[in-house]
Amino acid sequence: MQTTAILSTDELESLRLLSERVRLARLRRNLTQAEFAERMGVRRLTVVSLEKGRPGVTISTLLKALTVLGYTERLGDLLASDPIGE
Repeated sequence: MQTTAILSTDELESLRLLSERVRLARLRRNLTQAEFAERMGVRRLTVVSLEKGRPGVTISTLLKALTVLGYTERLGDLLASDPIGE
């Protein structure tokens, strides 16, 4: 059984954009990768993987990063307006 989804070119680009935005948000907060990792409770290499957009990073790691960056309240809006309807 495969544990990592095979991503299309468009999905990989979306992942790259998301990871770049996480990196920029960390830098705006003047956090080093080591400091960010400590606040997230992960290893620095996990932050490196997240910021490089590696597909194997878990959704819980992304959620933790977004929480540390202060985006938790905005996550509910992510799928609140579904283009298919409710």
